[in-house]
Amino acid sequence: MTKQDTNPPRVRLGYGGGMRLTGESARNTRQTVKRLLGYARPYTPQLLIVALFVIVSTAAGLIGPILFGRAIDLYVVPKDMVGLGRLALTLLVLYVLGGVASIFQGILMVGVGQRLIADVRAELFNHLQWLSMVYHDQHKVGDLMSRVTNDTEAINSILSNGLIEFTSNILLLGGIMVAMFLLNWPLAIGTLILLPLMLYITSLVTRRSRVAFRQVQRNLGAMNAVMEENIAGIRVVQAFARASDTQAQFEAANAANRQSGTKADIITAALGPMFTTMSTITIAATALLGGWLALRDVVTVGVIATFVVYIMNFFRPMRGIAMLYNSLQAALAGAERIFEVLDEETAVPDPPDAQPLTIQGLVEFDDVTFSYKPGKPVLTNVSLTAHPGETVALVGPTGAGKTTIVNLLSRFYDVDAGTIAIDGRDIRTVQQASIREQLGIVLQDTFLFSDTVMENIRYGRLQATDDEVIAAARLANADWFIRRLPHGYQEPVSEQGHNFSEGQRQLLAIARAILANPRILILDEATSSVDTRTEMQIQEALLRLMEGRTAFVIAHRLSTIREADQVLVIDHGRIIERGNHESLLAQQGFYFKLYMSQFKGVETAV
Repeated sequence: MTKQDTNPPRVRLGYGGGMRLTGESARNTRQTVKRLLGYARPYTPQLLIVALFVIVSTAAGLIGPILFGRAIDLYVVPKDMVGLGRLALTLLVLYVLGGVASIFQGILMVGVGQRLIADVRAELFNHLQWLSMVYHDQHKVGDLMSRVTNDTEAINSILSNGLIEFTSNILLLGGIMVAMFLLNWPLAIGTLILLPLMLYITSLVTRRSRVAFRQVQRNLGAMNAVMEENIAGIRVVQAFARASDTQAQFEAANAANRQSGTKADIITAALGPMFTTMSTITIAATALLGGWLALRDVVTVGVIATFVVYIMNFFRPMRGIAMLYNSLQAALAGAERIFEVLDEETAVPDPPDAQPLTIQGLVEFDDVTFSYKPGKPVLTNVSLTAHPGETVALVGPTGAGKTTIVNLLSRFYDVDAGTIAIDGRDIRTVQQASIREQLGIVLQDTFLFSDTVMENIRYGRLQATDDEVIAAARLANADWFIRRLPHGYQEPVSEQGHNFSEGQRQLLAIARAILANPRILILDEATSSVDTRTEMQIQEALLRLMEGRTAFVIAHRLSTIREADQVLVIDHGRIIERGNHESLLAQQGFYFKLYMSQFKGVETAV
């Protein structure tokens, strides 16, 4: 919001609040162009054909005015109708040939541009999938989506049509100047006397447009980030009656985008009248100079006519180049934003000699320390051992570090100090994909994809048959409510599964984990959003699932972890107590107080 706002709305939540919506960072245009050309290398044969068509269409545009001038001098003035007819037919064939070449060059270039941008978009999306959670924690989803969609489309717009037009205009300008000097150099000098002024104005405008279009791309990404986040969180927005705050947040982003877009469009709009005025002045000057030279037999009427046509054609490509330069700057700005992502390296890399790991189930944390932000440790000197088949419960207050432990085990992040080993091997030395393929994870915040119920469960193991999916749903006690749906297992799931209750979403997530048949099971508040009856059913299913597997269970309901082999009590990133349920109660320490507070809370409720 600006300082002039007398009552600025308070934007409390969301990535968009308070962020800078304008700005410019250093760019390396030459390097960006070089990298884009690297993507075009596989399409070299097609581009060579396009170049041939460009030469043909440009040559037609250069030769046509010359033939027009010759028609005046050789056939119109002498009144030779037969010769004029032959030349008119030649002009017709020439322009038809140039038009056909233009059509085919456009078709070929559109195909190349679409395939090239599909390659860039695919590489960008794939790279985003492999970037570590550290990167995704620090970048907004809307901005990343803008890079995959808007920025790639900006490149596509210049590749599909603009690049050909830009190139042909450059060739046409150069050809026109050469032809003018070959036809009559005194008239050419007089005609092009305004050229330095035109080039200076064009250069000034394009420099300003470059800054403007960079801001447009940045502000568009910021606005998309605000839209994506608030639309995705629409339930929270409406639940807390924050629609007006959200609207103000979007209006701030939209206003910044409007301001930069207006500035860029004004620059673009000014080019047309500017070049039209200069074209009119130059044509008038050429006619006067040409007439004066014709009276002295220095130039013919046909050459003057050729010059007039050339001038009309000269300012058209000049205007096109200036306007296309703006699009080119937008494309380069988008490409630079894309390459920023592609140049990011994962913070959790696999070593070159990493080998896959077949998990048996022994998990060891040895003096592990970790922090999301330097200097603010979340875990400090954590050590634990989980033997194959054991169930380890992690309990403690919110923010103690329980979820961080399982995040490190999943290798979403790497430890700052200490080691985490599975079956005696440091997980940093093995392929992280092989670890995650053998992990079954049920998170507190269940995420469902916009597909059918069947496919959401099958996400745990894509090769599973329908019967195996149904068996997993039965084991998770989800089969009963799925069969009551209008389309059963083929029931569509809305975005993020909002057409299901939280309890139903967690049952589907548990079925997904069951289908994965993991060696290590991670349950992060897996029963937190279900009623007591459903919780009992899930507990029975989970006990069967956990049999023979190493399991880590995070639970605030301490009644759900009585059967755990180990209970680790975590507070402020440290393990302060460990044992089983009975032994920890006997110690009457931190765990005892947590348990009794919950127990008394239940008594009071009853």
